[in-house]
Amino acid sequence: MTTSSYASLARENRVKVLKNLAEAGVTTGVVYLAGMKTTERKWTDAEVAFRQESNFFYLTGATQPDLHLLVDISSQESYLFIPKFSDDHALWCGVPPTTSDMKSLYGVNHARTVDEIPDVLSSLQAANVHVLEQETEHGAIGTWQSKVDKTALSTAVIEARMRKSPGEVELMRKAAKISGDAHIALMKAVGTGKGSEREMHALFEYECFRQGGRFQAYTPIVASGRNGSVLHYVENSGPISTDKRDMLLVDAGCEYDCYAADITRTYPVGGKYEGDWKTTYEIVLDMQNAVLSALKPGVKWEDMHQLANKVAAEGLIKAGLVKGDVPTLLANHIPAIFFPHGLGHSIGLDVHDVGGYPKGVPRLTDPGIKYLRMRRTLEKGMAVTVEPGIYFVDAMLDKALADPEQVRYLNVDVVKRFQATVGGVRIEDDVIITEDGIDNLTGWIPKEVADVEKVMRG
Repeated sequence: MTTSSYASLARENRVKVLKNLAEAGVTTGVVYLAGMKTTERKWTDAEVAFRQESNFFYLTGATQPDLHLLVDISSQESYLFIPKFSDDHALWCGVPPTTSDMKSLYGVNHARTVDEIPDVLSSLQAANVHVLEQETEHGAIGTWQSKVDKTALSTAVIEARMRKSPGEVELMRKAAKISGDAHIALMKAVGTGKGSEREMHALFEYECFRQGGRFQAYTPIVASGRNGSVLHYVENSGPISTDKRDMLLVDAGCEYDCYAADITRTYPVGGKYEGDWKTTYEIVLDMQNAVLSALKPGVKWEDMHQLANKVAAEGLIKAGLVKGDVPTLLANHIPAIFFPHGLGHSIGLDVHDVGGYPKGVPRLTDPGIKYLRMRRTLEKGMAVTVEPGIYFVDAMLDKALADPEQVRYLNVDVVKRFQATVGGVRIEDDVIITEDGIDNLTGWIPKEVADVEKVMRG
């Protein structure tokens, strides 16, 4: 997208937020946001790589540091404020932008320098200065501190960000395309006993960077063999397994212009799914396919987690890992021993995006689902990840095997066999809820057994 496209998208986003404020009864005052500041590593003058604060980018499209925004709620006029640059700024950082440059770039009504914020607030006769709940530093607004109101803006922004516009979806699609191509590059590059997790991690970031995904949306997880049983394994320092049946779990996604991808694929280092590893993989694939087929507006996210749990129970019975009927296993939370995390989360400007739990909505407390990052009824425009998994985690299995209430549902010898060899499997896609279903942004990345094996054969 061009800068003018980002300006247009930001204007659209401001309208959405102001509409939400109006629906909450807020029709006067000003919105104030501070962008991300330039920061340096402690005790050095080495700058930390700059990434704009998500809410600020959402409402401005601006990617420069040390900016501020005011929006007059009644007139909807916007004011962007830039630093007063030092005389030697051009020497070290290039010619600084002018207020005229910034007004043109980002489509705001006015652009000023930051020292003018109090004067603008006076000219607008601001009754309230609406800030985000988490915003703690308001030094730039000067004597207007007593007018700060934290009651409405956060909800207005969160609810706007929860429902993606077509322009936002296209940015997420681009992040997904770059990340997906990188995942496929790893499928082609990995081999039994060939290289290390670190090399695969480096290749993923290289492939993203060269296609425009400068930043990762989160630290990649590149886990070979039993390392895949650690949900957030980020050490990425082990060797690629020498057992061709072992799998490599890669959970990684880049950002494209601040919008995130979050994708997981798990595949055998030898290029062919076999034995207990294939059995585990197919359970997870069935879990994900069941959820993807059921997603649409009006569906409760927690019900989708329970659907994945049900399919997991069926697969675990078929694999001989557990015994009993599905209702009994679910009632006793046996699938959560193997599927111990939530189904997925909202995604957008942040990989774990805002809005998972609206105000007043409590978290659930049962095993597994207590980690669910979102409790909402799905609506058109929402973006979620669908990431079921089955894992053989020593800490969880050892505890279950020692628990007389749980072990009676486990086929101990089979569980120990899987525990000794299979690490974990996760499959994750990013989807947009549409009018009557989903737009799977990452569904084209191979995940069916035959498709993955074909890619790995070259």
